[in-house]
Parts: sequence; C-alpha cells; structure tokens
Amino acid sequence: MRRKVFAAVLTGLWLLLAPATASAQEQFAQQQPGTPEGPTTTPFGPLTAADRDLVIKVKQAGLWEMPMGEAAQTRAASPRVKEVGRLIMLDHEFLDELTDDKAAVLGIELPAVASQDQQGWMAELTSKTGADFDRAFANRLRAAHGKVFSTIAKVRASTTNDVVREFAQAGNSFVMKHMTLLESTGLVDQTGFGDPVPVGGAPAAAQAAAVSASPELVASSSDGPSPVVVALVCLAGVAATFGVLRVLRPRQLK
Repeated sequence: MRRKVFAAVLTGLWLLLAPATASAQEQFAQQQPGTPEGPTTTPFGPLTAADRDLVIKVKQAGLWEMPMGEAAQTRAASPRVKEVGRLIMLDHEFLDELTDDKAAVLGIELPAVASQDQQGWMAELTSKTGADFDRAFANRLRAAHGKVFSTIAKVRASTTNDVVREFAQAGNSFVMKHMTLLESTGLVDQTGFGDPVPVGGAPAAAQAAAVSASPELVASSSDGPSPVVVALVCLAGVAATFGVLRVLRPRQLK
C-alpha cells in the first residue's frame, strides 16, 4: 500500500514539474532579454562578451553577403563569380537561420541591419557591373571572410560555452569554404588578402602570404578553378556539413 501511495505521489509531482522543465533552453532565452555587458551564466557555460560578439558578427555577415550573392547573379560577368555568389548566398541563408536559433537559446539580441562599413561595401558593389563588379566582389568578400575567420578561431579556442563552441565550429567550416570559393575565381589580389577597409579607405598592407601565393590558388578565371581548388572546396563543404550536423543534434542540459 505504501509503495502504491509513494508511486502516486511521484507521478503527481512529475506531471506538475514536466511543463516547467520541458524546454530549459526556451526558459533561459526568455530570462535573458537584451545584451548584457559582462559574462552571463547559462546552462551551457559562461557567455562572454567575445562569445556574444561572434554570434552578432556572423549575423551581420549574412546581412550583406546574402544580398551581394544575389546581386552577383545579374551584375557579374564571370560565370565563376556568379556561381560563387550563389553558393555563398545559399550557405548564408542556412547559417542565418542557425544564428537566429542559437541567439534565441543564449538570449543574444541580434542586429537587423548590416554595419556601416558593410553598407558602404554594398553600395560600392551595386554601383558596378561586369568585370569591375567581379573584382570588387571577390576582394571585398575575401577580406571580410579573412577578418571574421580569425575572430571565429579565437573564440573557438577560448570559449567555455558549449553552444558557442559548436556554433564557432560550424561557422569556421563555412568561412573556410567561402574563402576557398572566392580564391577560386582567380580575382583575389593583395587587397583581398589584407584586412577589410571602408569604402575609399587606403588598403591595408598585404599579407606576405598573398605576395607568394601558390600558383594553384590564383589560376586565372578564364581557365576556371584548378583541380586543387575544386578539391579544397569539396573538403571544406564536407567539413561544413559535419560541423552543422554537430550543432543541430539534440542537446542535453547539464
């Protein structure tokens, strides 16, 4: 008799508590409006300012790279630039949804518009057509990807937040893929290998690696991408797929 009563009590408690514990991630997101300045305690580990900044930067990247990938379909002269723009646009459509999902889980407020520099780059690109667009597109996007790549790597190496670490892993794979795609156009010069600069600004000093770049990676666009570049893009695509699948798998709260 006592066992039956005890079992009944446990069942009743479970029915009362189940709705409250059904989605701990959603509850946490509701409790974290805005973007706090200091580290935030989460069920997935501390959320630092650098962690939040990474998620925001990935969101902002999509806000200008998606429309520019679309613009490449009508403004570019090179079929390769059009294809690279299409692939980057599709990847960022998916990555944008992933960013929204993780930001909601972590309680991060995301921007709705591109940064001032990014808006300047979009205005610059949409003022060009043909070969001029091709060169500007390849170099602007390559420089931007190179900048965010270093940010992702730093956060991936230092964050102790499980969600951010896996998000950085997926983002790293996509950025690496996109850098390789842009280089496959054969149009990336010293500007593209340097730090991104505002429209009208003086280009940053080119990295030494750009000067002595491998001939296989700077094959002319008229000849199409080299076999080495094609292989690198395929490998980057596989890595991105595995990274995304890892991020999307069901999570268990600690």
